[in-house]
Amino acid sequence: MVAITAPSSIDQIPLMRCPKANAGQAAAAIPCVDLSAPGAAAAVADACRSVGFFRATNHGVPASVADALEAGAMAFFALPAQDKVDMSGAARPLGYGSKSIGSNGDVGWLEYLLLSVSANSVKISSLPPSLRAALEEYTAAVREVGGRVLELIAEGLGVDRALLRSMVVGREGGDELVRVNHYPPCPLRAPGDCGVTGFGEHTDPQIISVLRSNCTAGLQIKLRDGRWVPVPPDPESFFVNVGDSLQVLTNGRFRSVKHRVVAPEGSHSRLSVIYFGGPAPSQRIAPLPQVMRDGEQSLYREFTWGEYKRAAYETRLGDHRLGSFELRAASEPAGGADPQPHCSNSSTCMPPQQQQQVAQVY
Repeated sequence: MVAITAPSSIDQIPLMRCPKANAGQAAAAIPCVDLSAPGAAAAVADACRSVGFFRATNHGVPASVADALEAGAMAFFALPAQDKVDMSGAARPLGYGSKSIGSNGDVGWLEYLLLSVSANSVKISSLPPSLRAALEEYTAAVREVGGRVLELIAEGLGVDRALLRSMVVGREGGDELVRVNHYPPCPLRAPGDCGVTGFGEHTDPQIISVLRSNCTAGLQIKLRDGRWVPVPPDPESFFVNVGDSLQVLTNGRFRSVKHRVVAPEGSHSRLSVIYFGGPAPSQRIAPLPQVMRDGEQSLYREFTWGEYKRAAYETRLGDHRLGSFELRAASEPAGGADPQPHCSNSSTCMPPQQQQQVAQVY
């Protein structure tokens, strides 16, 4: 992999309005599912219907596996810029990225590694051996968690337990990714109820995503009533997102969740690792016949994962990616006014000179 070799031309990192909620309120809004419990399938289905997001406990991944990856990743991101350039490759889209998220103008206060799990399309042989070994061990473990979650989702839907897992885990030509995001402490505090954007609001296009972070907060999700709530960090748990493709496969019964990250304001970095479970490019994405009631009409036109992925890469993070694939308006539109919008004009949240400092520090 090769990293970004020249300073970015970014003039500013955008700000976002941040919710005001105590930890208890935030935790209560997020379902928690014990993956080993007898009623796990029903609990997973309820969480996917109501929020599109849940905290998974008793997942079976030893803490030592996640700790080793965290240590290796933090050591990598602490290296001088040129060393990271020499060890990685520019994110196009796989590889190392800094600030720029995609090629359509989205930026954030972060750096990251995006790696392919199922295909060796990104060579990791130049990474430090300890990080490479930790990535391989962690990836094997989190893939199994993703597979178990897909089985529970299928069971909760009342379809063959292996149906969704077979689309993703271990399938030849499958499109599984792992992303390691590093959010350094932001040196400037945004005024009022604004925060510096670490990763802008978006939904994940894949079937599911499985996230683990360190102890530093920053992740937020958007509830169905339009409220943004912070997700209390819990390194012992995984957090599961419903993706756009699962929304289509269930004909809107499960809805992909908008989420975002606010850059850390304290002295500690945030590190998160996300497994993205995507199918093979040729996989047909359409409502599963097994979940459709008699006479029920599809909300979406049929497409392949390859087609949807290409469309997603052509959009901005906050775009309603499924919009062009909808056949009729869903009962709960994903678009519309945001009651807590981004601060689109930097002068309303942070003086221009401070915005320029933010861009120059990192």
